[in-house]
Amino acid sequence: MDVSKIEKPSLDNQQVEEMDILVSEALEFNKELQFKLFNNGFVKHIAGRVHYINFEQQKLHIKDQNDNTVYINMNDIIGATYND
Repeated sequence: MDVSKIEKPSLDNQQVEEMDILVSEALEFNKELQFKLFNNGFVKHIAGRVHYINFEQQKLHIKDQNDNTVYINMNDIIGATYND
């Protein structure tokens, strides 16, 4: 397993826009997403449903599979896909 640290991948405007749309749709239709997060040089995966989008704090409130609320910093998201 490769545990070497990576640089944070930079997303272009189109990728950011596509992710915004995906997150909005997931919230609207209560779909589960798989998030790829950048965390101190490592990539972390979280699956859950978008419960709330806090634009002021740039955070997503996610309900994970155990119904726990997880707060995701939007700036840490480097990928999102439907989890199905």
